[in-house]
Amino acid sequence: MSKLQLLLTDPFTVQIVIAKYLLPWTNTSLSTTLNDDPTSNNGQTLAQSVAAGAPPPAQPPIETTGRGLLTLENAGALQMGFWVPNRVYAHVKFLAPLRTQVSKLYESKQLKDLHPVVADFKEWVTSHSVYRMWVRAMVEQANTFIATLDRVTKDQIKKDGDTLWISNYDEIFNIMNAIIQTSPAFNNTVQVGCPMSGFLAVGMGTQAGVALFHDATFNGQFQKVLNAWNAFLKSPKSLDKLDITNPEKPGSWISKEAFKAGVWDDIQYDPTQPGYGFDSWNSFFTRPFAPGVRSFDGNGTNVVNVGCETTPWAYVQSADQECNFWIKDGQYSLIDLFASKSDIASLFVGGPVYQGFLSAVHYHRWHCPIDGQLVLSWVEPGTYFAQRPNQGQNPGLWEGMGSQTYIPHVATRAIFIFKHPKCGHVAMVCIGMVEVSTCIIEKDWIVKPGDDPKPISRGTEIGHFEFGGSTHMLLFEKDKVTLEDWAKGPPSVDVVRMGSVIASALGSN
Repeated sequence: MSKLQLLLTDPFTVQIVIAKYLLPWTNTSLSTTLNDDPTSNNGQTLAQSVAAGAPPPAQPPIETTGRGLLTLENAGALQMGFWVPNRVYAHVKFLAPLRTQVSKLYESKQLKDLHPVVADFKEWVTSHSVYRMWVRAMVEQANTFIATLDRVTKDQIKKDGDTLWISNYDEIFNIMNAIIQTSPAFNNTVQVGCPMSGFLAVGMGTQAGVALFHDATFNGQFQKVLNAWNAFLKSPKSLDKLDITNPEKPGSWISKEAFKAGVWDDIQYDPTQPGYGFDSWNSFFTRPFAPGVRSFDGNGTNVVNVGCETTPWAYVQSADQECNFWIKDGQYSLIDLFASKSDIASLFVGGPVYQGFLSAVHYHRWHCPIDGQLVLSWVEPGTYFAQRPNQGQNPGLWEGMGSQTYIPHVATRAIFIFKHPKCGHVAMVCIGMVEVSTCIIEKDWIVKPGDDPKPISRGTEIGHFEFGGSTHMLLFEKDKVTLEDWAKGPPSVDVVRMGSVIASALGSN
C-alpha cells in the first residue's frame, strides 16, 4: 500500500492530502495540463506520485465496462444501464452546459434563491463537519479525475467551455437547486435520463463519494432533496419539455429526434392534448403501452415470461446463500438480496439468476411473469447513489458497471415471490438505481407475511418505478427450469420485449 493509499484510509486526513498535493495542481496547473500529452510517469501509480510530493502524472485514469475502454467516441452503451452512459460523457454533455447556465444566471444576478429544501440540506451539511469534509473531498477527488483525462477528452471539455467538474462548495448546491426545479431533457447525443446522476457521475465513484452515499444519516438528509424534486416532477410545471406549441425546443421529448430514438414506440398517447395527454413529467415517464402491443408468449402452464422490458446484463448459473457481493467480480448474495430473510433466500440457493436493466426510454411498469400465485411482496428500503466500495480500488479506475451486480443488495427494491405449479418459486426483484429509488407496488398485489397467497395471471400489472427505473432480476429454484439462450448470453444492447419467454419448466420442451 502506498503512502497516499494508507492516508486515505483515515477520513480525517483526506482533505489535508488533497490540500497539500492535489489542489495546487488542479487549480494552478490545469491550463498547462490540459495541453500536455499523456506520459507514463515511469510506471508510478497516481497515488505513489502524489505521496512522493510530485503532481499527478498526465497518464489518464481508465474507465471500462470490462469489454473495452470508454472514450467520447465509444461511450460504452452498457455503462450505468444507459442512465449515465459514461462518466466522461455525463460531464461533457450534461454537466458542462448546466454549469454554464448556472454561471450565466449568477453573473446576471438572476440566480434563484435556493429551494427551501436545498437550503436546509446545505445548512445541514455545512454545520456537520464530517459530512462537510466528505462533500468537499468528493469534489476535489472528482476534479482530479477530470483533470487527468486523456487529451482528446480534455479538448472536448475545453470546447464545451469547462475545466473542472465543479468549481466550489456553493456551486454544488446551486446546481442541485437548478436540477430539482427542472425536468430531465431528451438528448440525442447521450441519454442522461437522470440529471442528478449526471451531476454526481464522477463524484459518487470517488472514495469520498462511496463513503457519503453508504451513510444512512447522509442518505436520510439527501432523500429530502430528492423528494422535493419528485414533487416537482409530479406537477404540471414539469411538462415544459412536452410542449405541443414548441415540439422542437431544446430537450423536447416530443421532438423528431425523440421519436426517432423510440421514445414513443408502442406507447399510448394523444398528440392533440397538452403534454401528449400526460399531466406531469412523471406520468409521461411511466407512460403505458398501447393496448395489445405486448403479448405474453408461450404456454403459461410451462413457462416464465419477462415481466418488464429488459436488456440482458448478467447471468449466474448457481446462486449462493451468502458471499462477498461487494468485492470486484462478486456474485449475488441471496441473504443480502432478500434483506436477511433466510427462508426466502434458501428457496433459490443453487438456482439460476438473470439480471437486466431498463434504459431511460424503456417502459417502466412491471407485470406478473407467471400464471400461478403471488406468495409475498414488499418494498425493501435502501441507499441512493451507493457504488461498490472498492470499484475505485486502483488509482483512477472508475468501473460504473461494476456496481450493477452490487446495487441489488443495497438499493431500494420491490421484491415479489411467485409460485408456479411446474416452474417452482420465482422471484422478481425491481431495483431503483441512483436517484430512481421509489418503487411502487399496486395495492391489490401487496402480500404480507401470514397472508394467503393470491392467484395471479401473466401480464397483470403489479407495480412501477416512480421517475423511471433501473435494473431488475429474475431468480429461480435449482433444477426447476431451463433458461433461454439470450438470458444466459453475454451483456447486450438489444432490448428483449416484455412478455418474451425467459424460462421453461424442465422436461417441457
